[in-house]
Amino acid sequence: MKRIAFVSLMLALAVSASFNQASARAGVQAGGDLLRLLPDGGGVAVVDVQRTLTSSFWTTVSSQDKFRSGIEKVHAELANVGLRLSDLRTVAVVFSSGSTREFTGVVSGSFNQSELLTRLRAKPDLRILSETYKNVEIFQVNEAPKTVTAQTDVKPSTNNNKMAFAFYDAGTVVIGDLNGVRASIDTRAGTRPSIAQNAKLAAVLAENPSAAIRFAAEVTPAMTQGIQTGGVPLPDFSSIKMVFGTIDITSSIDINTTLRHDTAEHAKAISDQLNGLFGMLKGFLGASSDPKLAPIAGALDSVKIVNTDLDVKITGSLSQDIVAQFLK
Repeated sequence: MKRIAFVSLMLALAVSASFNQASARAGVQAGGDLLRLLPDGGGVAVVDVQRTLTSSFWTTVSSQDKFRSGIEKVHAELANVGLRLSDLRTVAVVFSSGSTREFTGVVSGSFNQSELLTRLRAKPDLRILSETYKNVEIFQVNEAPKTVTAQTDVKPSTNNNKMAFAFYDAGTVVIGDLNGVRASIDTRAGTRPSIAQNAKLAAVLAENPSAAIRFAAEVTPAMTQGIQTGGVPLPDFSSIKMVFGTIDITSSIDINTTLRHDTAEHAKAISDQLNGLFGMLKGFLGASSDPKLAPIAGALDSVKIVNTDLDVKITGSLSQDIVAQFLK
């Protein structure tokens, strides 16, 4: 995708991203309900859209031109497909094991199916194709052939990586690639296990039951081996088995992340190494006279790294003033 503004805008932005690359009732509201519509996977995130967007945090930040411009673009993207920010309620996204590029998401809110499809079909660079899978109509977003102006609904192309979506009702939409949407339909029908049945992920999500954004993922060797150090002496992350936590947005952005390890010894070793690296970085930034580094130094001042048994907990907070400095 060329443009990703908020995960919470998964429906509108994922659909709009497809053409960027090519040139009622509330429905299911609670995150737990949405998770029962998603197939099992290696990672999951749940976003309370309205809690995120109505926070007092944005009062100061909204005065910054960059932020205001970004929000205006988001509003324009949504309006392009007949949506408003107030239409969106909750987003739940599941990622395949070992990859954050392959996702399936379910969005709850208020959706006018007829208007959304009419607006998408009116775009000259799009072709909306459809198929019926287990009594659910799936729509697939494709690039329109250069010589074709009229759009008709036919079977989707054989490229299953194209963006697709389906309406479960006026308040619930599933989105992802074609295989992901089909998997969600199977999950909804009870013929495939859901992410809500993943005991490991469900347990760690339950440790943080309330926040604007909750996330959890099982860590695979492929994920830790792919971490680029850029010459920085980072710890060996291969002992991490799970990462989970929250991002809450109130008068500040509060981040709470837990790295759960295979042994207590490995957890303590990584905690000590990370604390050492952060200490060095804080010292470097504190000695710098470059004003551009000031907001980074301010953000790092709030970071705490604490080890308890198998866990390394990392917490931090971004105030309105610090974020405003980043946006200048």
